[in-house]
Amino acid sequence: MGLTRILNRFGVGKIPRNIRLFLVNVLAFAAAVEGIPAVLFNLYLLRLGYGTEFIGTLNSIGLLVFALVSLPAGAVQRYTSRQMLQFGQALCLLGLLGTGLALYAGAGQVPLLFAARIVTMTGMSAYFVHQIPYAMEITRPAWHSRALSVTMAVFSLATFSGSWVGGLLPGLFGGWLQLAAADPRPYQLPILLAALLIVPAMLVVHWIPYEAPEADEAGEGSGGLTLTVGWRAVAGLTLLILVVRALQASGIGIVQTFANVYFDEALRVPTGQIGLATGLGRLLGVPVALTIPWLVGRYGNFKLVHLSLGLVVAFMLPLAFIPAWPVAASAFVAINSMGTVRYLSFIAFTIALVSEKQRSLMSGIGEMAIGAGFAASSFVGGYLIAWYGYRELFLYGAGLTALGAVLFWLLFRRRAAVLQMAPPPARS
Repeated sequence: MGLTRILNRFGVGKIPRNIRLFLVNVLAFAAAVEGIPAVLFNLYLLRLGYGTEFIGTLNSIGLLVFALVSLPAGAVQRYTSRQMLQFGQALCLLGLLGTGLALYAGAGQVPLLFAARIVTMTGMSAYFVHQIPYAMEITRPAWHSRALSVTMAVFSLATFSGSWVGGLLPGLFGGWLQLAAADPRPYQLPILLAALLIVPAMLVVHWIPYEAPEADEAGEGSGGLTLTVGWRAVAGLTLLILVVRALQASGIGIVQTFANVYFDEALRVPTGQIGLATGLGRLLGVPVALTIPWLVGRYGNFKLVHLSLGLVVAFMLPLAFIPAWPVAASAFVAINSMGTVRYLSFIAFTIALVSEKQRSLMSGIGEMAIGAGFAASSFVGGYLIAWYGYRELFLYGAGLTALGAVLFWLLFRRRAAVLQMAPPPARS
């Protein structure tokens, strides 16, 4: 009853059965791929003896693969979004197992780490490109906005739980097995555990019924406007979105890739505290995601993108100039929570520009841009740390994000105005 009241207050209401099942999938999968590994992957690499240049290169290669796979994953017509979700999850399971088992690979450790990262990121691309189109596919149109909101809220809750638990597990495993803090095994075992967590996520998708959701009740609106464009115009939008979103994602990409290395290497923060900070950033994303329908109604997606990006840039400045754990952790938490707003508002804005058949493609374009931005920032970031330091790294990310916000306003302000003025789509 209490949860129902909270959801009603945020305009979510009773959650349909299909979405309830899908949220269980999101909970398990997000904890497995974005929760535990987000805290431990880079720390695992550090304890295997690799430096920031290698970490940056490995992350950038994986993110580049994510970017390159996203567009064809979104354009595929032969397989359904449901099948692509299952395929992506299976690849992530194999990739995380390979990452953990690389500890025993000897001379083949580096090739196995790269191969496992490529497989994992290919799976993540297939999953995330089709996550939002699938959530919309299994709900009636009037529930689309709320479906995206609760999906991101549960995603944030899952990554919080995974990050928090992930930060605690190395200490627990190290204590049980009496291993030194520099030993990679306390970091390897949670990664293998995360791989196994994907199995129940795969089963839940299999249980979601195939039948289409019931039609909207009479008079129930879709909750949004769509400015449909042709396929030729989509080609032009593709280039614009790739450039703009890649720049916007660069700052958040740098923070998500290197903040845990910064905390561990420069600030000497215990792994448990790193996991707590990572988890709090994700946890704050839960109420933030639930307020998205209200924020969109008040400001619109276009303005909301700029508001979130402006706050990301502002929070990166103390991260760059004040090397103190409480300040850095607070900035890190705020940046992660704003990432939820930026992600949802941007994808909602771009999906509204295209038809229903083009949603997966547009989602793929957006994920490709994020992967490209993360890949470039990760690759350059590893060398920036080695050559200059963390301050220059965070300033570089803040500058790219600010540039992305400016370009987005210049290139899309007319489309935003037309979309705001467009009449509601005709109902059949």
